Amino acid sequence: MLAPIKVPLVVGRGLAYDIAPYTGRPADLTLTPHGEGARHGQIWLQNIGFGFLIVGQVDGARPEFPRNKNLILEKDHVEIWLADGKDPDLPPIGWGNQFGETTLPHGADSCAEWAHKGLAPDTSPAEKRCRTWADDQVHYRTYLRRLFVRQWLVTPDYAVESFATPAFDQITKRFASDKPGSEEVPTPLNPAEGLQMWINNGKNSVGYTFEILIPFTSFPPLSATDLRDLRLLVDVLNPAPKGKQSAAYSTSSPSRIWAKPETFNAIRFDPPQQFHLTPCDLPLAAPDKYGDAHPAWFVPKANPAFDFEADAFFLVNQGMGYQYEPDALSPVAHPVHFFWHGIAESEWICGPHLAYRRHDNAVTFDVGVDEEGFDAHRLPGGDLLIKVGPRVYGSEFGSGQCGACPRTELRILRLGADSKAREMLALGGIIDTGAEKSQDFTLSPDWSRVVQYDEAEMDENGNPGLWSSTTWCGGESGYAQCDHQDNVAPPDPPVLKELRNGD
Repeated sequence: MLAPIKVPLVVGRGLAYDIAPYTGRPADLTLTPHGEGARHGQIWLQNIGFGFLIVGQVDGARPEFPRNKNLILEKDHVEIWLADGKDPDLPPIGWGNQFGETTLPHGADSCAEWAHKGLAPDTSPAEKRCRTWADDQVHYRTYLRRLFVRQWLVTPDYAVESFATPAFDQITKRFASDKPGSEEVPTPLNPAEGLQMWINNGKNSVGYTFEILIPFTSFPPLSATDLRDLRLLVDVLNPAPKGKQSAAYSTSSPSRIWAKPETFNAIRFDPPQQFHLTPCDLPLAAPDKYGDAHPAWFVPKANPAFDFEADAFFLVNQGMGYQYEPDALSPVAHPVHFFWHGIAESEWICGPHLAYRRHDNAVTFDVGVDEEGFDAHRLPGGDLLIKVGPRVYGSEFGSGQCGACPRTELRILRLGADSKAREMLALGGIIDTGAEKSQDFTLSPDWSRVVQYDEAEMDENGNPGLWSSTTWCGGESGYAQCDHQDNVAPPDPPVLKELRNGD
C-alpha cells in the first residue's frame, strides 16, 4: 500500500489568479490518460486553513465547458471524489424498545430465530414481516453509505454533487418516515454546496489550469476533529464524442473504481487540521438511549480559525417505546448538539458531557447536562456553581407508567479547586398532568435560595388544586430544606410555561 500523500498547510495566498504560487514544488498527483485524446496533467494539493484547494494543470486542446449544468457530462469538466479516511461502521440490522435491543446478525435469515423466541403461537406472520423489513434495510443501507462520500461535477460555472445528493433524496422518498421531526431523515448528512472553480489558459495557450476550492463546510462526514486522513480522486474529462455516452478522461488513481473510496488516492493533512468541538474540546462521541457510548461523526460548519463546532451525529438502531417488532430504519443518523457557556475570558463550561476549561487546562466529568438553563455562578470564595434547568422534558422511550407525562429537572453542582464536581441539589420528577398537577421553580439572583412550587391534584369537584412552596437554602455541603408554605401563589409569569394549564 502506498504511503498517503502529504497535504501541506498553505495560507495567505490568493485565488483565481496565477497558479504559480502553488506549483513551486513537485506535483502531488499525476493524471493518467484513458482514451483517445485524454489529457496529461499534474495536480497540487493544499490545505488553506478554511478549505481544501486542488490545483491542476492539463494539456490538450482548448476546453469547452458547458453553459448549462444539464450538459456537464457532455462537455469538459472535472470530477472530484472525496471521503473520510475510514468507512462508517454500521451496527447489525436491528431495533430497540424500552427493554433493550434486538439485532439480526444475519439479516433476514435471523428472523426465524427471533420469531420463535416470541410468545405468539403462530410465528409465521411475524417472521414474514421481519424478513420484509430486514430486506428493506439492506437496500436502505446502500444509500446510507453513499452519504459518506462526495462526488462533484465541477466547471467554472457549476459544481453539482451527484453521488450523495441522489442517495439522500432516495432515502427521504423511499425509506424514511415523513412525520415532522423524524430522525429517519438523515439531515446531518445532507450534502452542502459551496465549491468554486477558477480556470486560466495553459502555458502557450495549451490546455488549461484550474483551482478548485472545497470549503470545509462542504466536506463529507469526518470521523475525527483532528483531520488527517482523506481519500481523494481527481478525474479530468473531455467532451463525450457525438453519439457516445463515455468520454476520454484522465485520473489521479490508475486503480480507480467508480464509487470505491478504497481505490482513491490516500492523502494526509500534514499538519492535521484542528477542529474544536466546543471550547472544551469535547471528544467526538455520544451515548445512546441505553447509555452506551458510540463514536460520532461531524460535518464542519465553522471556520476552525474563528469558531467552534457544535453538532455531530452517530449511527444507531432506533429505540422506541413498545417497538416489539421492527419498524424504524436501521440505523439512523442520530444528531447530537454540543453547547457551552462562557464564564470569563478563556473560561467555559460545556456539555452535554459536562466539561470545564480555563485557558489551556480542561477537565471532563462523568455527568450529563442539558442546554436548557445551563449556566454558571461564581461564589465569593472562587468555587463555581453550575446549573441545569429548570426545564421540562420527556421520557426517552415514552413508555411505562405515565410514560407520556412530562418530567422536570433542576440541578446545581459545585466545582471546587480540586476540580471535582459535587451535586448540591437535584429537584424534579414526573408530573402527572392527567391529574391537573403542575410544578415550577424560582432561584434567588445569587442562587442561595431555590423555591419549588407544587400544585396538588384537583379535588373531587374538579377544582384546581392548591399550590405549596418548599425552599432550599445553599450551604458548603449542599442545599437543605429551610422553609415550607401551603396555599401560596405560583410564579407569575411562570418559569415552566409548558406545565401551566391556564388556571
